[in-house]
Amino acid sequence: MPRLAPLACAILLIAPPALADGEATPFPDVDFAHGQQYRASDLMGVRVHVPPAPLVDADAVTAEGIRTWDDIGEIGDVMIGADGTLTAVVVDVGGFLGLREKEVAVAWSALIPAADATDGADFVLGLNATLADLEAAPEVTGPDGG
Repeated sequence: MPRLAPLACAILLIAPPALADGEATPFPDVDFAHGQQYRASDLMGVRVHVPPAPLVDADAVTAEGIRTWDDIGEIGDVMIGADGTLTAVVVDVGGFLGLREKEVAVAWSALIPAADATDGADFVLGLNATLADLEAAPEVTGPDGG
């Protein structure tokens, strides 16, 4: 029996690691479609706009409408947690509209993506917040932020 213990340890060390949540493969079958998923590389530099007044019906927003809102900055980074979830996008705001320049983390769920009606590939992002909300928002801190 004592000889089996080292053998069992060796097998555990060379066995492939188990995948989380019962996934059969580390390579998911991803069918990319605008409006359903966004590549981080496509998000970088996308302009973010806020409405002149808080929205009543965010579902009725169009890309053309968002483009008339105040342009407050662009996405400069995407933050992904150690567990693989999208934590936030970092928006580089300020330097105009009376806002001081800073990086603000914005939850993806707070953004309103709207695709261009002509081809759907060109999109903008709206944020249902005020300029005062942005000024009061905490600045991103850490290794590369503030």
